[in-house]
Amino acid sequence: MLTFFVMSATICVGAEFNDVFEKALNRSPNLLAKQEKILASRQALKSQSAYKNPVISIGANDLPLNGNFLKRDLEPMQTQFVGITQEFETFGKLELKEAIARADTLVLEYELEDMKIELYKKTALLVEQISTSTMLIELLEQKKSNLEILGGYYENSISIEDGLKTSVELQKKIFALEDKILELQDKVTSLKNEFKYLTSEDFTSIQKAAISEEFFQEDIKKSPKYKIFEIKTKQLELQTTLEERKKYSNVNLNVSYNNRENFDDYLSFSASFALPIYGTEEIKVKEVSHLRAENVQKEDNYLRNATMIFQNNYKKAEYLNKRVENLDAILEKYKELTLYEKSNIKNSITLEKSIENENLLLDLKIEKLKYKLDIKTAHLELFYITKESL
Repeated sequence: MLTFFVMSATICVGAEFNDVFEKALNRSPNLLAKQEKILASRQALKSQSAYKNPVISIGANDLPLNGNFLKRDLEPMQTQFVGITQEFETFGKLELKEAIARADTLVLEYELEDMKIELYKKTALLVEQISTSTMLIELLEQKKSNLEILGGYYENSISIEDGLKTSVELQKKIFALEDKILELQDKVTSLKNEFKYLTSEDFTSIQKAAISEEFFQEDIKKSPKYKIFEIKTKQLELQTTLEERKKYSNVNLNVSYNNRENFDDYLSFSASFALPIYGTEEIKVKEVSHLRAENVQKEDNYLRNATMIFQNNYKKAEYLNKRVENLDAILEKYKELTLYEKSNIKNSITLEKSIENENLLLDLKIEKLKYKLDIKTAHLELFYITKESL
């Protein structure tokens, strides 16, 4: 299997993000419900490792139907009795039931871990998206301000006809920027609402989660999501064995104490078991075997899809990192433009060129921010499908 390396992604977070995430873990209704379910499942294990409750029998066998119902004849076979019946599991069925129940608990525990990792990914991504969108708004506001300065200059320095035409063209660009700014502001509001839904608290200034670990494709098999499929497959193997063992009936043992008036008391013993003559157990074996084969196919499908996601996100991150490097080189070439101050501009040609260069620089910064967000999104997806636990 191929191994891919990307920027490292350990949970190396700032204190603020870590605090927010810990609170989210403790407040999430879904996580709390899953934890309660795990506790209940652990308690249920006790019932799977114990025999069924015994059955107590109390009765009499000398109540006549053809005379006085309460009249009792003193005959040796007329008795009142008390008995106890206990069912005993045979051929290790009890141990198999316990192992199946333990697998249920283990699946729930891995589901909880998967939910935690997914919550980490979603929370970290929301912080990234909010931060990036906020910075994009700032850059667009700068572009808008530059165009407004240029528009004011044109109105005072060129003819009315040319000034009107140029003003209209500039205003169209400003409107377009305002539309993008409003769109981003709405997006930030939506992202903050989603953040509050996930963490149960309002968004404040939060340090980003630092992604700084190597990812390996083979670690997909260590992820909770994949482990769940493996455990369910093993569980269905145990269930198949259990259904096969059910061909051999359990044994019910009965002991009764019998009391006879004017005669000696005595004990009676009996054993009973079902006769598996109708083949229903074999049908159940086939059903469970089919479910196991189906789960194995789901496991293979998940591994195939997760591998494709891993490779696609790795390639995407690699490609975008190269694009960022190229942008950095271009930004370096234009860094001298940031030294210009608008107040030092003394003619329209210099002003036009200065604003053009400055907005070009802002466009490059905008592209870089978008690339960086896409890279972090890819890294968080790789983190989710390969992380074993938090």
